[in-house]
Amino acid sequence: MLQQVNSTLDRVLDGVQVGSLWFARAGGVMILLTVVLVTTEVASRVIMGRSAVHATELTGYITAISASWSFAYTLMCKAHIRIDALYLNFPTKVRGVLDLIALLAMAMFCILVVDAVFSVVSDSYSGGSTANTPLGTPLWMPQALWMLGLVWFGFAVCVMTLRALFGLLSGDVEGVQKLAGSPTLDELIADENRDSKS
Repeated sequence: MLQQVNSTLDRVLDGVQVGSLWFARAGGVMILLTVVLVTTEVASRVIMGRSAVHATELTGYITAISASWSFAYTLMCKAHIRIDALYLNFPTKVRGVLDLIALLAMAMFCILVVDAVFSVVSDSYSGGSTANTPLGTPLWMPQALWMLGLVWFGFAVCVMTLRALFGLLSGDVEGVQKLAGSPTLDELIADENRDSKS
């Protein structure tokens, strides 16, 4: 039974990995868009003496949106910053439990953040809030895109947490370590070597 649950969660995680990669790519494209916007604004100020675009406002929205859209991919790649000075000295089973506790804490944090952001978006939409700028952007629009990334991140964390929980319950400590554990120095070196060859 637990093996079946684990295999189902593995398939879901494969989908989350693909979705997270596309969210991160879209965020990267948006960052490139900010370069175009800022370049256009600087050029228009030099040539025409005034701004042709509202780069400051738009790049602020884009930065927030692209950041939230990259969180899940960063999680799936185990690239979030970790302090693991003691962690790597513990037995694998203890590390698995610590990984589960960390994922549970992150899942609870995500739920709180998404709830708060949903309230902000809802209030902006119902109150008709607009940016106090020449564009007068309806604030719920960029906020909704920002929230989308946070919701996806929360979903990814919850799925990973369930997989770690059922992995520990079924005795698949190595699988939990591979999924959520802090990478060892050997794994980091192997990743660097693989990246340098590609």
